[in-house]
Amino acid sequence: MKANTRSSRSPHEIAWEKGFAALKQFKARQGHCRVPRGHQESSFKLGTWVINQRNRRDALSVERRRRLDAIRFVWALHRNPWEDGFAALKEFKAREGHCLVPHEHKEGTFNLGRWVTRQRIKKDTLPVERRQRLESLRFVWDPLELAWEKGLASLKQFKAREKHCRVPRAHEEGGFNLGTWVVNQRNRRDALSVERRRKLNSMGFVWRLT
Repeated sequence: MKANTRSSRSPHEIAWEKGFAALKQFKARQGHCRVPRGHQESSFKLGTWVINQRNRRDALSVERRRRLDAIRFVWALHRNPWEDGFAALKEFKAREGHCLVPHEHKEGTFNLGRWVTRQRIKKDTLPVERRQRLESLRFVWDPLELAWEKGLASLKQFKAREKHCRVPRAHEEGGFNLGTWVVNQRNRRDALSVERRRKLNSMGFVWRLT
């Protein structure tokens, strides 16, 4: 019976079902139905299909509208810059594996680098829901803090292998300029937070080379 049902479908019905399946796949990955205009899902032109559903809304069957509504299809696009930024950040993270967006980076035509900077500046005034969504992507609120922790992790790796913290000035640990980082910690000792000094002291950090 199922085979007969498939064979009785018109090409238009088959194409619509293919579009709907592609949209569900997009939503499962992105968490929304705001498909970019030129987006292709695999080789299917989903962006064009979505526009066609909006343009033909009144001509769609009740059943098709119901199915689209069930997955929160966006019938009328009202520009929401924050949502545009979040969608662009998800694309960047999916491709790069992190959220450390360069300041001038553009994702497509969207200036994602500047958007990310604004989120950091507005952290304390952002709605909780937005902060949670950003943190679900492991958003980096303080890149300088992240860089310091990366240095500490590299120093721990060096000490575990060498059994001391006397890092040569030009030494790189896995591509990280650990020698330079160590020199910077010594030079900035008085400006370091108590917590950072405590972490370094717990490892037997050498503040003065004699």
